[in-house]
Amino acid sequence: MIKRFFFKSLSSLRFSVFKIIRTPYYSLFRDDIVNSLSKNISIVSTTDTLDEVEASILTKQKGAYLRFGDGDVFLMNGMRDSYQTTDKKLSEEMKEVFLMQGSHIYKCLAIHSDRFGYEEGMSAGNHKNEDKFALKLFTACFVYFVGCKIYSPVALHFTSTNNVARANSFLKTLKSNTKIFVGNQSVNVDLKELLFGSKAVHVKTPEKDAYSEIDRIENEVLNLIATNDDFFVITIAMGCSGRPLMKRIWEKNHNVFLFDFGSLLDGISGNNTRKWLKINNLDLDLLLKGLDEVE
Repeated sequence: MIKRFFFKSLSSLRFSVFKIIRTPYYSLFRDDIVNSLSKNISIVSTTDTLDEVEASILTKQKGAYLRFGDGDVFLMNGMRDSYQTTDKKLSEEMKEVFLMQGSHIYKCLAIHSDRFGYEEGMSAGNHKNEDKFALKLFTACFVYFVGCKIYSPVALHFTSTNNVARANSFLKTLKSNTKIFVGNQSVNVDLKELLFGSKAVHVKTPEKDAYSEIDRIENEVLNLIATNDDFFVITIAMGCSGRPLMKRIWEKNHNVFLFDFGSLLDGISGNNTRKWLKINNLDLDLLLKGLDEVE
């Protein structure tokens, strides 16, 4: 209880400091700060990211894998994302998500680039960004990563096309530990059962503007958590709106790991909604091999 109070107070203090430095004077020295910090920043590799996340799951650690991109920054700053309109409450909640910290909190940012690091096999439109975009994104939210590593938001995505056997083994770990799947209402039942198990409960979300139903979604998830005493994974695929949901659940201090699945779900469904899916051909036979034998 004391530990939780301490971290809550620390987060409040950090948020107050961030508000202070975001004054008109902040812009005068922001670029110098960012340029200085960014020289020493290197994004954690996809391999190390996936390994650390999997280790947290296997050792039954409460935590979260949070994938931030430009859409999250847009919403935090009061602008809309392609799949989510914004409002003041969502903007404030997104700031709280960016403030999350903990030994098993993996905060990611879409800054794979020449400047921050990328991997062989990445290219324009295929997980690698231009330096200008990456630096702009880093500049917009670097204060929320002070003292934190920046993990790869495409660890599973990239691995699914460049080390398919490893992605397959991770999917098996994920499936064997997932008890709740929170995602699009149109996800096929057979696909849900293949990826997350027949016993995993599907909490359905709207295809767009899922935040408008976040209270209902949260209550459904919390009611399901109450029926389980042991550690398990909650896999979430609901776009930017999923991050505030993860924050809300994490704050309840339940012994669960929250995993943001991302657009790989679209690719497995046969919907190439992202450029990286159009560039790559997923080897679904190898990627999904043996998953039907895991429960």
